[in-house]
Amino acid sequence: MKDLTALRKRIHGPVFSILTPFREEDEEIDFPTLEKYLNQIYNAGGRIFYVMGYNSRYSQLSWDEIKELNEFVTKTVKGIDSNNIAIVADPLHCSTKVSAEFAKHAQDIGADLISIICRERFYFEDQIYNHYKKIADAVEIGVLVHEMPFLNGYGGPPVKWPVSLLDRVADIPNVIAVKEDAKDDDYSRAVIEKIRDRVAIVISGGGLRQWLRFSEMGCQAWLDGIGVFEPRLEVLFYHYYQEGNVQKYQEIIDKIEVPFFEEGVNQLGWHLVIKAALQARGIMSRRDRMPLQELPEEQYQEVKALIERLPIEELSQYTSI
Repeated sequence: MKDLTALRKRIHGPVFSILTPFREEDEEIDFPTLEKYLNQIYNAGGRIFYVMGYNSRYSQLSWDEIKELNEFVTKTVKGIDSNNIAIVADPLHCSTKVSAEFAKHAQDIGADLISIICRERFYFEDQIYNHYKKIADAVEIGVLVHEMPFLNGYGGPPVKWPVSLLDRVADIPNVIAVKEDAKDDDYSRAVIEKIRDRVAIVISGGGLRQWLRFSEMGCQAWLDGIGVFEPRLEVLFYHYYQEGNVQKYQEIIDKIEVPFFEEGVNQLGWHLVIKAALQARGIMSRRDRMPLQELPEEQYQEVKALIERLPIEELSQYTSI
């Protein structure tokens, strides 16, 4: 069994979610482009790679394709550097038995963690606890809990995880990380205070600004935002933060993150804009697999113009205090 305590402590700073590229001619996974993308993240300083349900387009993939994608990313990033951390995931909607099967597959291919999401309707805490306990008991690798509001079994609005439930799940021995995805600052504070002593917390949904609000509370990591199209920016942000260089890390926020979100993401939607930004940067096609479709040409040109206006190259160069 791996030293999961040591692994948990290594989960800090930017966590790079992996976008799945598709070929324009037939919407099949474009593995050569994906390999180049993984190398680009590594060469920029990224060391934590996360294949996850939404950004990685699991809804558009068969279960066999998900396994193929998980294996390709894991073996590629481990081949680049065996110390890289590879996090892969289970399907968005499936049984506990299938999630356990994916967890075992993740272990067999050499992944460090399996990210488990539960999109079944929520009725009571034991339902969810037993789901995670059964999966965790099936493997010896780390488990990351993808925590986001549940569908409500009784109708009505989505239900946030009860903090008491997260507290119980965090006590499962190989649960070593939580992707906190509620996008509610008060709730995030309550979660961090309750479980920060046992798991690495990866905050998600608000970029660098969000992480700064929680970093001093014990939130170790964040899911990348602008790092999707320029990973060097997120790596440098973390360096500047560790150095105490407030001016430089705030510059990345003010000149890159704020306009990208306000003029792009908030207007046209996260999932389509990041693919458009990747094409604008020459990294991969914005093509997606139906029923998800890429931004129309007119809107793509708006994103492209925005990306070209941002001082990406200037701020991607390290500047010491």
